[in-house]
Amino acid sequence: MKHILIVDDKEENLYYLQALLTGNGYMVELARHGAEALVKARQNPPQLIVSDLLMPVMDGYTLLRHWKSDTKLKKIPFIVYTATYTEPEDEKLALSLGADAFILKPCEPEDFLARFIDVLVKGVAASPDIASEVNSGHSDTLKDYSVILIRKLEEKTLQLEEANQFLQQDIARRKEAEDKIQHLAYYDLLTNLPNRLLLIDRLQHTLAMSARHQNHGALLFIDLDHFKTLNDTKGHSVGDLLLVEVAKRLQTCMREGDTLARLGGDEFVVILQDLSEDSSQAAVQAETVCAKIISAINLPYYLDSYLYHSSTSVGVCLFRNQEFTVDELLKRADIAMYQAKSAGRNTQRFYDPTMQAALEARAALESDLRLAIKKNQFRLYYQMQVDHSGNVHGAEALIRWQHPQKGLVPPLQFIPLTEETGLIIPIGHWVMETACAQIKRWESDPLTRNLQVAVNVSACQFHDPSFVERAIEMLSRHKIKPGNLKLELTESLVLDNVEEAIMKMQALKSYGVLFSMDDFGTGFSSLSYLTKLPLDQLKIDQSFIRNMCMNNRDAVVVQTIIGMANNLGIEVIAEGVESETQREFLEQNKCNLCQGYLFSQPLPIDAFENKLRQIHAGYITQS
Repeated sequence: MKHILIVDDKEENLYYLQALLTGNGYMVELARHGAEALVKARQNPPQLIVSDLLMPVMDGYTLLRHWKSDTKLKKIPFIVYTATYTEPEDEKLALSLGADAFILKPCEPEDFLARFIDVLVKGVAASPDIASEVNSGHSDTLKDYSVILIRKLEEKTLQLEEANQFLQQDIARRKEAEDKIQHLAYYDLLTNLPNRLLLIDRLQHTLAMSARHQNHGALLFIDLDHFKTLNDTKGHSVGDLLLVEVAKRLQTCMREGDTLARLGGDEFVVILQDLSEDSSQAAVQAETVCAKIISAINLPYYLDSYLYHSSTSVGVCLFRNQEFTVDELLKRADIAMYQAKSAGRNTQRFYDPTMQAALEARAALESDLRLAIKKNQFRLYYQMQVDHSGNVHGAEALIRWQHPQKGLVPPLQFIPLTEETGLIIPIGHWVMETACAQIKRWESDPLTRNLQVAVNVSACQFHDPSFVERAIEMLSRHKIKPGNLKLELTESLVLDNVEEAIMKMQALKSYGVLFSMDDFGTGFSSLSYLTKLPLDQLKIDQSFIRNMCMNNRDAVVVQTIIGMANNLGIEVIAEGVESETQREFLEQNKCNLCQGYLFSQPLPIDAFENKLRQIHAGYITQS
């Protein structure tokens, strides 16, 4: 079986010749460039070689020169088979270098086989002596070879550049077309907002994220009030102008990550994600966005020189996990929107009626709180802080709200709202002002002149840039005795920014203010921070005191805090002491101060002073 070597850098050409020749009884070996062909031929010489001309690493002309210079290979016939070198001078150069045939691609199989067999039968033609040609000065062939090779390479490079440019243009056109198709499929033509299809996709994604992170989300269904009237009176072109302007305004109300879509007609939908885990907080966040939307829509419009005023009704549906389908959520938000229409339009309504009622109650409470600040409806109650002998060392000032209709409102019902709204800052300022005035009044009475008054300071109030300045102004104005005002800070407040806390505490300590860490043990306590902070007192949280006589772990925590405070030279006080058993445990473990209902509940100023006198009178009688 005749052994044939085929050399070509294109796979399709190799496989074509391989199939053609093996089908006619020849054994075929393949090479992808001239250098590979030389190695294979020297290892296993073929009976004939068929080679392309333009190839990487080593081209066909160079291969031919090496072939005809090799004493063993020059007797093997060499057929050039090319589609690149098609000019007469190309064939002339190949034949002058010793090629036995020059065949152009493409070539009919029958014609190729005929030429192939003819060369194989005749064998090698007289081979030129390339070395003697060069030595004798006949270098025209090599010059022609170089010129042709450079020309073909330049032509091929130009072809590739043109092909690449065309390919890049074609890719760009295809990408542009695909983008347009994608945009038409998922976006509204008029407003350029996501359409219903994209809205559903994003809502499904938001539902999955909500389930993974346990956060609430909200769906807002927005419908313009009296839009049909505008369309009927001014025409759809003016109606479209309004829709485009509304879309722009709604986009300014969106938070990062929210989705705004046009459902159709004058209906828009907003997806709010990453709301609070707490449903009431999530409702407040959604209501805030609704308020921005309603305010933005209410601004006047100039539609083709026509002044127009609009309003909107918004339905809200909160969700968490994947308890509802997309269709069910849209349906619920739509129902809530119609509830807003029924309520008089230009407002929002939650699907959950209890949630709506809670929001209305919260809004009323906030309004009442603002009024309470103006009308001085707050009162300070005082709870005694005593030692185990019954001596009163001080009191904690606790705020109460004397509501004109609801009576005395406990702090748990309004303090969280004041912190959310920022009202805690003016209220906290009032508490400190009132406490300082009371301390000053007590200084004139020997019974009360040394009482320490503890005032709670919220994180919002403490981090207010003007806190230290206002506190110093207050202390300077009242000229209270150093050591009689004690500010209670929580662990989380202090650890939020330790350096800031230390700086502010040091500034106030220079004016005689003492500091107590409130609710100690409930946060992420750190001994390193504890040693840095200028603290005078640790207050053990009442949750540990309540259970310490029944739960060994709580008892160990209380003992540890007392021991640590005593070793650091920091005073320790226990709050929430309600039984004699608890008091005895604290006394045995050297916690010297207590506060709780065992000694006294929080009292208004007159009742507190009366009780203080009774205690003092009792001591005098005993003595």
